[in-house]
Amino acid sequence: MVVASSPSATLVVNPAFLQEIKESNPDLNHTLDNLRSLLRSPSCPSEACNKLARSLDDLREHLSLQFSLEEAYGYLAVSEAPSRVLSELACRTQSQHGMLYMQLRDLAEQAEELQYRGVEVDQLGRLLERTREFDAELRSHERAELELIERAYDLP
Repeated sequence: MVVASSPSATLVVNPAFLQEIKESNPDLNHTLDNLRSLLRSPSCPSEACNKLARSLDDLREHLSLQFSLEEAYGYLAVSEAPSRVLSELACRTQSQHGMLYMQLRDLAEQAEELQYRGVEVDQLGRLLERTREFDAELRSHERAELELIERAYDLP
């Protein structure tokens, strides 16, 4: 287990649970694959907008569950920290969940609005770009959590 300190609590990361949670959500992985495929080669604007709205909505649902499970079982409050570096990494990764979810919620709402208002190619292009930026942040977050898991297993 890895412990993380924050102003309000100290967090323990249980690498076995966190890894199991990450490996046991095929719906999330499938949704991410679909979204990433759309981002690589979007179809005609109205079809791309419809697919994007559906994908972002599905991702919001799956990521909400994923983050809830990670926070309930992968991060636990305790009182001692065996490693300051890992503590800081655990605090940082856990605190990113809320920010990432809020970004995703905003993207899903923008896609839905664009879908119902009528697709404007420039707005769709900007939304696709913001979605790519979100995906890059999510990938970075996932890499940080995987690093945290690996480093936690190395603790005595």
